[in-house]
Amino acid sequence: MATIRARPKHLFSWGFDLDLDGTSLASLDMAWLREGGRFLWSGTEYQLSREGLWTGDFLLTADDRVLARATKDSAFVRSFTIQLDGRELLFRAAAWLSRRFELLDGDSVIGEIVPDHFLTRACTVTFPDDLSVPVQVFLFWLAALMWRRQSNSGAGS
Repeated sequence: MATIRARPKHLFSWGFDLDLDGTSLASLDMAWLREGGRFLWSGTEYQLSREGLWTGDFLLTADDRVLARATKDSAFVRSFTIQLDGRELLFRAAAWLSRRFELLDGDSVIGEIVPDHFLTRACTVTFPDDLSVPVQVFLFWLAALMWRRQSNSGAGS
């Protein structure tokens, strides 16, 4: 299992620095106005985006190829069906109000994202080694998007 530490770049930033075993892995830049982002890993730039402007599946792309696809299961739950190399996984919030996310293969939890505590976006990301680093960053990005949506909806009330 790979363990990635994610830390916000700044106090109010939705960008993250990602470290693997204390070594810088990638810097995730999230788009301000759209649900998108990008990161550079191993000399390749990866794009994180929606299929449409504000709708459609969530995509991980590089060199004009779709590497992973996430379909949000419902507007009312924080759950995604992940399509990856002919494999289908479930990525969901662990509980209704929790910021912890888990990755399931069938009924088995095979990975998770666990915030350090409720006052921070810093967290530990643990996924199986058979998932590439770009896919792991993609899954983290999905969780961060859900956190940002939750934060934005709370700020307006």
